[in-house]
Amino acid sequence: MSNEAVEKDPMTSVEREDQIRLAAYYIWKANGEPEGTDVQDWSQAEASETEEA
Repeated sequence: MSNEAVEKDPMTSVEREDQIRLAAYYIWKANGEPEGTDVQDWSQAEASETEEA
């Protein structure tokens, strides 16, 4: 057996999309649930998730 640290498996695309979806939802809620901001909220959430990765 190796003593090397085991790397965590990278997130699957489905898991990443779920995280972005949830983040976009919270952005939308925080902004007062405005209509028509879904693409903007998604883009902001996606950018935030990319920065954290």
